[in-house]
Amino acid sequence: MMKKYLSLLLAAVLLLAALGTGTIYASTFTAGDIRGGAPAGAVFTEDGSLLVCDTWNKVVWKVSGGSAELYAGVIGVPGVTGEPVGDYNDGASETAYFLEPWAVVPFAEGFAVSDAGANVVRYIADGKVYTFAGSGDEGKADGNASEASFRHPTGLAPDGNGNLYIADTGNGLIRCADETGRVTTVVRDLESPMGIAWYDGALYIAETGRSRICRWKDGTLETVAGISEAAEAEGEYTGGYTDGSVSRARFDHPQGIAVGADGTVYVADTGNSAVRAIVGDLVNTVVRSSAGASSPVSPRGVLVSGNTLYVSDSFVSDILTYPVPGNNYSDVKEGEWFAEAADRMTLLGVVPGASDTEYAPGDPISRAAFVTALSQVHLLEEGFAIIDGDASFDDVSENEPYAAAVRWAADAAIVEGTGGGRFSPDDPLRREDLIVMLYNYARSMGYDVSAAGDLSGFPDADSPDSYAGTALSWAVGTGILEGTTLENGTLLLDPQGTVTRAQAAVFADRFLDKAVN
Repeated sequence: MMKKYLSLLLAAVLLLAALGTGTIYASTFTAGDIRGGAPAGAVFTEDGSLLVCDTWNKVVWKVSGGSAELYAGVIGVPGVTGEPVGDYNDGASETAYFLEPWAVVPFAEGFAVSDAGANVVRYIADGKVYTFAGSGDEGKADGNASEASFRHPTGLAPDGNGNLYIADTGNGLIRCADETGRVTTVVRDLESPMGIAWYDGALYIAETGRSRICRWKDGTLETVAGISEAAEAEGEYTGGYTDGSVSRARFDHPQGIAVGADGTVYVADTGNSAVRAIVGDLVNTVVRSSAGASSPVSPRGVLVSGNTLYVSDSFVSDILTYPVPGNNYSDVKEGEWFAEAADRMTLLGVVPGASDTEYAPGDPISRAAFVTALSQVHLLEEGFAIIDGDASFDDVSENEPYAAAVRWAADAAIVEGTGGGRFSPDDPLRREDLIVMLYNYARSMGYDVSAAGDLSGFPDADSPDSYAGTALSWAVGTGILEGTTLENGTLLLDPQGTVTRAQAAVFADRFLDKAVN
């Protein structure tokens, strides 16, 4: 009962909690009363309902229209700890029992469910529950459905071609079952893999035990992100929390994973009470529990559908929803020249939207705002860095949110003032000054800045200020700066032109893609 009261209290707090990159608000998916359960895997059905595995109540719920009803399984009598007692029994959906339903995915004509406690994979179709694969005994034998054995299977992922991948957590394996239930082993020597997702011919794996994200494709396993550091105890690994480059990012025993339509990998980073996003070669936090905010607490599964992330939280006893950063802007149309850059730079926290619903692409970006964007690029590149310095300007108050970033950038010789001890933080940023900032930052980081593009083809090649020439040549040479096209087709550098927020996103996106070493 106490668990239920805590759940309701936390759910109320969530509606007020601003978390993550930009301003992202958590809200509960109106799941009705799921009786203080512990949700894990979830999936949408064709009619828009949500099926949710509940490892506490040992059932599968169907959530629709703000209410929840039992889809499969029976809630058993409470044991000595208050947790309902489960069982392993096939049959009609309303009479079948589960021991620990963990993941649910569409498969064949129904839904596959991993029953971790029973060491089997179940199958729900036509109002009945069957055993799809597994003898029920612990083991790691391959073979026909009834001969194969598992040890605490959790994550599931269909590939759309009749194969079902299974995270055999207790054995450290990834198994594959065809539509007949015949099981083979495809990946070995993992440490407690749990969440898995299939995308574009590859299997993405949350290797919980080693706190890293892996990808298996064409028989080859590679690390996508995360550092695996052995702990003192044999067979155990230390988690951590670091955003930035995939080679330096750290997770803490992530349990869930999903891949969006654009290839962004979302991770339920359980030990860090966070949801992380892997965008290209960078990792950034989408939402994280922090001081004064209570969600997510123990994220186990993550599902992305349209413009929304659905996160199952076993402590909060609900499915939490978050808008996918960057996919919800009312003033950004799909296919616009800056749309993809705006989405990526929002996800990475570099040039986020003006609000949750508007990007304001045509608004000018200020000098202070772009310096703040550069400080986020630096945090992504370094994983951890102190953004501050000793420089001071008469017109930058210590209380301004951008003050530390301006001091950092001035100390690192990335920016200079505008004269007379001023920085002019609110002035619109000019194109040549943006390029100079990027060039100076690249040089301060030791990146290769030897590229030299030919500016002679631009009619206004002689118009930049003298201090900007080298930086503009470098930007053209690297492909960061392509010029501004007039209606008559003339291509200009437009060095004194004002930079809009959309342009800032594109410049930052190109910089991360083309200039970062």
